[in-house]
Amino acid sequence: MSSPCEYTLAEKPILDYLQSCGYSYLSSYKNDFARDGLNQVILRDTFMETISRINDVPEEVAHSTYLDLLNVSDNEKWFSILRGDYSRRVLGASDLKTIHFIDFLHPENNTFTVTNQYSVKAEHTRRADIVLFINGIPVVVIEAKSPVAAEGRLKRAVGQMMLYEQDIPRLFYSNAFNIATDGVSVLYGSTGAAWEYWGKWKDPWPRKESDFTSEFEMSLWSLLEPSRLLDIIAHFIVFETREGQTIKKMCRYRATNKLVERVLEDKYKRGLIWHTQGSGKSLTMVFSALKLKSHRTIESPTLANPNLLVVTDRIDLDDQIAKTFKACGLPNPKQMESVRELRDFVHSSTQGLTLLSTIFKFEGSTKPVENSSNWIILVDECHRTQEKDLGAFLRATLPDSWYFGFTGTPVKKKDINTYINFGPPGELYMDRYGIDDAVADGSTVPVRYTSRKADWQIEAADLDILFDNWFAELPDDKLEKLKTEGVSVSQLAKHEERIELLAKDIWEHFKSNVDPHGFKAQIVAIDRQAIILYKRYLDKAISISLQEEGVSEEEACRIARGMSEPVYSSQPVVLASDNPHIESHSVFFYHLWEDFQIGRISKTCIICHLPDLTPQIFLHLFLEMPTYWSCI
Repeated sequence: MSSPCEYTLAEKPILDYLQSCGYSYLSSYKNDFARDGLNQVILRDTFMETISRINDVPEEVAHSTYLDLLNVSDNEKWFSILRGDYSRRVLGASDLKTIHFIDFLHPENNTFTVTNQYSVKAEHTRRADIVLFINGIPVVVIEAKSPVAAEGRLKRAVGQMMLYEQDIPRLFYSNAFNIATDGVSVLYGSTGAAWEYWGKWKDPWPRKESDFTSEFEMSLWSLLEPSRLLDIIAHFIVFETREGQTIKKMCRYRATNKLVERVLEDKYKRGLIWHTQGSGKSLTMVFSALKLKSHRTIESPTLANPNLLVVTDRIDLDDQIAKTFKACGLPNPKQMESVRELRDFVHSSTQGLTLLSTIFKFEGSTKPVENSSNWIILVDECHRTQEKDLGAFLRATLPDSWYFGFTGTPVKKKDINTYINFGPPGELYMDRYGIDDAVADGSTVPVRYTSRKADWQIEAADLDILFDNWFAELPDDKLEKLKTEGVSVSQLAKHEERIELLAKDIWEHFKSNVDPHGFKAQIVAIDRQAIILYKRYLDKAISISLQEEGVSEEEACRIARGMSEPVYSSQPVVLASDNPHIESHSVFFYHLWEDFQIGRISKTCIICHLPDLTPQIFLHLFLEMPTYWSCI
């Protein structure tokens, strides 16, 4: 039973607002009698009346269906049923009839109900503060805490929700998501989500924050307004299964709905979407594909049976997206294995395809596909391969298609062609979710770094001064010979005194600022010789440090040798992209990072070299890789 303060300041405002949105209120005094006992959770009479009406079936069919549902205890199976995957024999019909539990196309045909103080009897009987129903089926549970309660009230609300999920699981079989609120802030989380996976819904698109009187009201509208809730249930919840483990994921709908809306408007056939790396860009593509293919809340001939093509520029990305699509249950995604297979499919006049391919399989393709306007193209990392021949081949093959570009990094403003290829005049991004947004939401961690400009930092403008300082001990004849032959940046970078100084500085900084937090390190050196020198002097610096702490010289040397490992990429795979070195280095480091993370490489530090590594490439890699770096 909620306290008077909790009811007045948190619970009642929710009930009032939801009634203003079209929900019918079922009082706490009556919800016991609206179901078959306190150990059941479906509002039986509401369910049977609505199912009979929207499916035009007799009451006995609705009753038999109700009895079937009492035996469904899997959340993923429930969602399949809610989305239309249920049929049964109906008297007088020769075939099985699909029974729809929700009318997604016509929200007004459904019955939206809200009740409070909803007890469910079990070994440990629990009472939920607020429960929302669609056609008698419980889909959202809300735990409300008083805003004047002690700190940590939202975390306690989430903890209480997790207790309900454990003690009265029947209430969560058909659950879409849950909400915790204190009457001021609102958090949401999918069924079974731990505390760290709950968050705020910050963007009420297509409305504006200024349309609402408070964050509380904005959040309730975004999540629970009937058409919004139907859209979330229809398109924005997936069950991703990998290695036998299934995780329920729920996505915000802004970018996908902007994309779908642009297709429906058929005014501009392009759009550019920037979702920063690590914030779920691949899942945004999955949700976009799901809505374009299923469009349960939309009735439009444009989306009747479109073909979908997802284009990447790396084999590993193609594999990654294919695995994500399949793991999330996207129907029949087909990964193209060859140029011939791709051309056979795109020219087959088949409808309803979902193809995944690398851009390179379009090389040399110039024959236009008939009815290419029925194709919707999603291009991953679109800024890398679309401005030259490969992009031209793709557009020659599918000239009248929709093109939506996705990128994990901001497109440079001087990169005009990317904006032209993927955006209407005057529009930079159709949707933008930058690193600040991702960090604020907690979907990515912030990049933190310290600039450590040592005395041996190399600047091109100071080469003469550096030369005179660093080689001052050489005899005059050798010094003059070096000046005549010329000294490269590489030679200066590998000066042993410089590397010894930097190795000591790296170790001291790592020991004080990085190792205590459990991170590892990568040092990127200029060439193979530099790797050996860094390894030598890093071992020396670590050994001396350990000996100063009382470790014996022999043991200190042994520990130091085991803490780092030289790695050399002699011939990175060069891909045909705008910056092949960035792409080949990215591939190398992603695999290296995976080995590092899962323990195949157990060292604390990797010292490595990549051919043609420039500061620009390093900066790109630094921003991509979740680790501690030094680039020397």
